[in-house]
Amino acid sequence: MPTEGPYHAVIMRWLDALAPELEYRGLVGDRRALVRRVPSAFRHRLPSDTWQRLCMPTGVRITFRTTSPAIALRAEWLSSPGDRAGAIDIYLNGQFYSQIGSAGVGAVEDVVYEGPERDQVVELYMPTHAEIRFAGVGITEGSDIALPNAGVRPTVVFYGDSITHGSVTARPGTTYPARVARALGVDFVNLGVGGSARGEAAMAQIIGSLKADVIVLAYGVNSFGSSFEEPRAFDTTYDQFLGIVRAAQPSVPIVVLTPLFHTQEFEETTLGGAKLEEYRRVIREVVYRRQSFGDFNLVLVDGHSVIGPGQGDLLADHVHPNDQGFAAISEILGAQIGRSLSLL
Repeated sequence: MPTEGPYHAVIMRWLDALAPELEYRGLVGDRRALVRRVPSAFRHRLPSDTWQRLCMPTGVRITFRTTSPAIALRAEWLSSPGDRAGAIDIYLNGQFYSQIGSAGVGAVEDVVYEGPERDQVVELYMPTHAEIRFAGVGITEGSDIALPNAGVRPTVVFYGDSITHGSVTARPGTTYPARVARALGVDFVNLGVGGSARGEAAMAQIIGSLKADVIVLAYGVNSFGSSFEEPRAFDTTYDQFLGIVRAAQPSVPIVVLTPLFHTQEFEETTLGGAKLEEYRRVIREVVYRRQSFGDFNLVLVDGHSVIGPGQGDLLADHVHPNDQGFAAISEILGAQIGRSLSLL
């Protein structure tokens, strides 16, 4: 807790985590102070590693409008983010302003804004790689606070692996789903699951249950990388996953992104000897097959057209993009999402 500064001379009014003036975005289900992306009811329907990652609230935002010249936050970190993006990003009127975080497990209370008294929309991006319990917002006594009144905006649902989750991103607000959403002025739900995302039926059912105007599917690397399933089995499970989503969302555009360039993809194989390109081929064939059966709201984006061979400078390691890579993904994928939204 801070010990000096004008903030401490101001009488603060605290609103708890579930105050009606706070709007939660990017959650599946109702608002909850323990900011997990999906409700606990799904815990036993998902693999343990998938559930563990979904407890990390990447993509979840808490937003409000206020005139307060001082804004403070309370939150409790329930797990340590290590060297990942484990802080809360604070955006004011759509622009990054500051962060509040914790080096490890524990509660934090601190001022995040001190400045002119003006009407502004505050958006708090929850950490990508830490479990968190949000505890409330403090404003100066007498200041106004209300819901942001952003109106109804299209919603894009993203499902993918650690790249969608936001591994190696600098901040919660710089994941590619967050970048796309700000650029297009849309809402979003991030169901990226680092180290998992193998097309579990329960995840397809969750996606199918959501209000979505566009759905993005960007997985396949972990099915390859863990030797979880060889290409023939992957063909079956990928088609089944798409089938579950499409049955629940019969007319929503689905954008399918094949795996991005992987600097070791030409050397690495599964136990059966398959390379990553064979998984891309399976995804292409499943999409083409469904398009030939009349699914014209299914769009394929080649991952190599986003980050391909010769673009290793866009990667932080042999798999994950750096910030320039996330910017490239958001630009190219965002353009396709924008085109898909124009069909609505």
